[in-house]
Amino acid sequence: MNQQILINDDIHYDDKRQCLIFTAMVSGMLVSCVIATTLPKEQALAHFKAHQFDYEMQAEQQIEEEAYSAQGEIELIQL
Repeated sequence: MNQQILINDDIHYDDKRQCLIFTAMVSGMLVSCVIATTLPKEQALAHFKAHQFDYEMQAEQQIEEEAYSAQGEIELIQL
């Protein structure tokens, strides 16, 4: 199935969950893409910016494979 996937530029660090989160628009639905990390907030955000393209490609691939978690999120592997 051919889907249009738009990655939003809305990365943020969730202190409670200790993860980075950005969203993607998939067929009109907003999907959270989550990267668990042990890095401090500022380092985690800098790491994401340095590898943003790779994370977006990883997210697109998992969305195309419909690899959603039980919470309806896409869980990415930290690079």
